[in-house]
Amino acid sequence: MKPLIFLMLIVSLVACQSKDQDSVIGKWTMSGENHTGAGFVFDKEGMASAFPAGDVEYKTWEMQGDNLILHGRKMENGSSSEFDQTLKVLSIQDNTLIVENEDGQTLTYTKTLDSAQENEEECYSYVTPRDTVYLHISRKNRNITGDLTYRLYEKDRNVGSLDGRIKGDTLLAEYTFNSEGRSSVREVVFLKKGETYVEGFGPVNEKEGKTIFQDHKNINFINGITLTKTNCTK
Repeated sequence: MKPLIFLMLIVSLVACQSKDQDSVIGKWTMSGENHTGAGFVFDKEGMASAFPAGDVEYKTWEMQGDNLILHGRKMENGSSSEFDQTLKVLSIQDNTLIVENEDGQTLTYTKTLDSAQENEEECYSYVTPRDTVYLHISRKNRNITGDLTYRLYEKDRNVGSLDGRIKGDTLLAEYTFNSEGRSSVREVVFLKKGETYVEGFGPVNEKEGKTIFQDHKNINFINGITLTKTNCTK
């Protein structure tokens, strides 16, 4: 094969792969005879998520040839484990994605909304006779804004706003809040587990007037407050 023809073939293959990968980006809902209303969202940064939230949580995605590979975590008997799922892409045309799963089943998905345009609102709460924590987030792609309120027994009430990002199953944001007439900023982090968010805690430092975690790898979620998904009404 002549060098020029070989080079043109390589460029063509790379362009096709890029086009297919770009075509996968978006929000896909199962359709056809197997319609369940379930699906997944793929963004341009390689992050993935499943809906509705359940025992399976997708974290990232990638294309390898005709294979769409999903990396995630699943819950079984109260514990979680990492997993990979491979879907063979049979066709991507217009707003229709047809794949073959690992069991040989052919599944059809319809693109319902591009993830770059998606703006979802979610609310979570923790309520006891003495304590209340309310989390409201507005999510566009992986960026989030919202508000967070703490009313904890024998502690000052904190009311403020959030500005951050969601990466995989973790929400990390700056929390700007007022307490006793004083404005402060600190990092907050929550881990998504099904229909809940668990708040994480760890060693912190003061930097440029903000309270930030010393090391995100040392954040602990074991004894964190668990907020359960609720209607967005206060």
